[in-house]
Amino acid sequence: MTKHFSRAFVACLFAAYGLGQTAPLAAKEGLSTGPDGIKLESGDVELTLGGRLHLDAAIFDDGTGSESEADVRRARLEFSGRIGDVLRFRVDREFAGADGWRNLWASIRPVDAIEIKGGNFIVPFSMEDMQSSNDTVFVERSLASTLAPAFGLGGAVKAAGNNWTVSAGYFGDALDDAEGRAKERGDGFAGRATFAPTRGDDGFLHLGAAYERRSFDTLDVVRFSSGPGSDLAPNLIQTGGIGSPSKLNNAGAELAFAHKSLQFQGQYIATRLSRDLGPRLKFDSWYGQVSWMLTGENYQYSRSNGLPSGPKLHKKRGGVELAARYSELDLDNSALDAGKASSVSVGANWYVCSNVRLMANYVHSTHSDSLVRPDRKVDLGVARLQIAF
Repeated sequence: MTKHFSRAFVACLFAAYGLGQTAPLAAKEGLSTGPDGIKLESGDVELTLGGRLHLDAAIFDDGTGSESEADVRRARLEFSGRIGDVLRFRVDREFAGADGWRNLWASIRPVDAIEIKGGNFIVPFSMEDMQSSNDTVFVERSLASTLAPAFGLGGAVKAAGNNWTVSAGYFGDALDDAEGRAKERGDGFAGRATFAPTRGDDGFLHLGAAYERRSFDTLDVVRFSSGPGSDLAPNLIQTGGIGSPSKLNNAGAELAFAHKSLQFQGQYIATRLSRDLGPRLKFDSWYGQVSWMLTGENYQYSRSNGLPSGPKLHKKRGGVELAARYSELDLDNSALDAGKASSVSVGANWYVCSNVRLMANYVHSTHSDSLVRPDRKVDLGVARLQIAF
């Protein structure tokens, strides 16, 4: 790790731990510090400066020998603000890995239940993608996220009730690559609807469905790829560039439920890619995961976003979480011999405080059913120090 990142890490660690352990400190002109960062308030105006730093170390073995790597997975500054309850904005800049813009949007709320948003943000399609990387149970998202759209540049309208949400919008390619996924996605519509028939302090039940339809220009190229459970390891499965795409149809289904300190969530995504030259391609993916707060904290649900939102931590103590996940990705077609991948993950997380988390995962992945690539098995261990403020 470079001297630059080492110094940044030490500074952020002490700052984040201090923010998480102390009560907000009042200062001149409405300036305060707290778990969410540095906040300035003046009348109806609120501005917040925060960030995240994810430091990863991994060791992996694909049968040809073992390797180890360490790097900065994310180093992000986040600036957000609001004016009353009507106008909000957010600007995120990533400085590590695939650097570039992430969230870069503004929104208005003409009435309480409606929000209109424009800019670069997560397309409303996948529950897993819409959960912040600060809140995901595992170091990396599942194989299923390979088929999800991630960020996009466009506009959307969201309506939310007491136990439901509906979001829909029109999107093009994202401003920059993100999370190891190419930004080329075409132009088109995406929408997501959620329903939580039960929701309370002791748990929730979440149901969701999503649909996406995109079209492409003549020279566009589409590609799908996924790693074995860490961004530090080589790709486990990939299609390479797919030329002459015309239409992409994506459908997703979500299920999540929690009872006190136990939570399950899963998702299925089916992708159909039509081409001007060549047969239509069919891809499928899914995952299921279970997590348990060993220290007894209850899992929460975000009503306004229609998402599981992580454990409710005690202010003066952290928490310990255990988790397991299985996921599959099928990119095998008669016209595209990319094969299939599966992944079994187990993990443990220590929430030191609301701003600092230590994560450790073991992942066993396989890649098979490809005639042009030999079957592979990858065993991987990865640890992360996460600092968010």
